[in-house]
Amino acid sequence: MHTCHYLVFRCMDFRIKPSILSSLLKDVGIEEGDYDLVSCAGSAKDLLGNETERDFLLKQITLSQKLHQTKNIVVLYHDNCGAYGIADPVEEVTTQQADLAKIKAIVTEQFPETQFRAFIVKGVPRDDLWLEKKII
Repeated sequence: MHTCHYLVFRCMDFRIKPSILSSLLKDVGIEEGDYDLVSCAGSAKDLLGNETERDFLLKQITLSQKLHQTKNIVVLYHDNCGAYGIADPVEEVTTQQADLAKIKAIVTEQFPETQFRAFIVKGVPRDDLWLEKKII
């Protein structure tokens, strides 16, 4: 049996390269090779979307738990996210934080034995240059 401790949802955005992702996760105690990874535009944002989108993401959680006994869900958002399309940084983070609270409620209701953590990666530039890595 193959096991890992985490299922990580991340945005598909190319600006958060695999090496950056690995470093960010390590900074919060998640080792490379100890997580399943789901990459979608807007990360887990579609858990708040229509039934088809929500069901797809819930299925990823179910499969990760069934196949790898994951007990922790981690959602990574980032600033300057095209899936959100919000130019004002304050409005973007406020919206993302509100959405993460709703997503947490959905995940903990559907999967009560699962721990939920969420982070917003700050410093993702509007172009393809990585200026700073920081999680809040």
